[in-house]
Amino acid sequence: MKSLIIALIVISLAMPGWAEEEKTEKIQAVKCPKTTMQRDCLKCHVAGDFRVIETAPDAHRVYPNASMRIIGDAGYFVLSDIDSKGIKEFFDYLNWHKIKRAVIEIHSPGGGLFDAQRIVGIMRHWQSKGIKIETRIFGAAFSAGFYVFTAGDTRLVDEYADLMWHEIQNVEGFGFKISTPSDREEAAKVLRHLQDIRNAYLVTRGKLSKQEIDEKIAKKEFWMSGADAVKYGFADGFIK
Repeated sequence: MKSLIIALIVISLAMPGWAEEEKTEKIQAVKCPKTTMQRDCLKCHVAGDFRVIETAPDAHRVYPNASMRIIGDAGYFVLSDIDSKGIKEFFDYLNWHKIKRAVIEIHSPGGGLFDAQRIVGIMRHWQSKGIKIETRIFGAAFSAGFYVFTAGDTRLVDEYADLMWHEIQNVEGFGFKISTPSDREEAAKVLRHLQDIRNAYLVTRGKLSKQEIDEKIAKKEFWMSGADAVKYGFADGFIK
C-alpha cells in the first residue's frame, strides 16, 4: 500500500512536465516561418501564408472628421457637402500639426451660397498664413462646388470632369428667404448684388471677363468639361 502511494505521488509530480512539453510542441507547431516567433504571431501576420497585416500609415491619428487624411507632408480632404464646419476643422488640424500643404478634392452637386463663401474665406485666410492649397476635380463640381474649386492656389481637373456655374437660384439663411429674381423687384436686386460679387471673384480666377460670365449664365447654366475649364483658365491643368 505504501509503495502504491509513493508511485502515485511520483506520477502526479511528473504530469506538469508532460503538459508543459505538450504545450511547447503546440507552440512550435505554429511558429512563424518568417519571424520565428512562437507567441502572438497572428497579431501581426495572416494565418496561412503569414503575410504581414497592413497598418495604415495614419492609423495613429485622431481626425476631427471622416473626410480628411494626412498622407506624407500633406492634408487631404474630400468635399462633397458644402459644409464650412468640416473645412474649418481640417485647416485647424493642419495648423495644429504645422502641415503647410492641403489637397481638396471636390465632388459636389453644390450647396448653400453662404457656406460656400465661408469655405472660400477660410481657404483664403490659411493661404495668407502660408498653406498652399491644391483643389482637384475627378468627377463633378457644380454651382457652389465649382465656386470653391476656383479658390485653390493650384487647380487640377480630369479632362472629362464636369463643372457648372449658374445664376443664384435662391438664398436662405441669416433670417431671410429669397426665391428667384423674378419674384419681386427688391428680391431681384439682392440676388443681382450677390451674383455680381461671385462673378467678379470668378473673373480673378480665370480668363473670362465679368460680361462674358454674365452672358454665359443668363437664364441658363454654364457647363464645362475639364478641358473647357483649362481653356477658360479656371483650372491650371490636368491631374496626372
